[in-house]
Amino acid sequence: FHKRCPYATERCSTEEPALRPLDNRQVACHYAEDISD
Repeated sequence: FHKRCPYATERCSTEEPALRPLDNRQVACHYAEDISD
């Protein structure tokens, strides 16, 4: 997904984020807390 994400950084292409809960859903993003509405 990092190739389509407007928030992606170099880290996203080299490190796969773990799937984890956030706001009653599952996310796999290094920056989910920073960009969550």
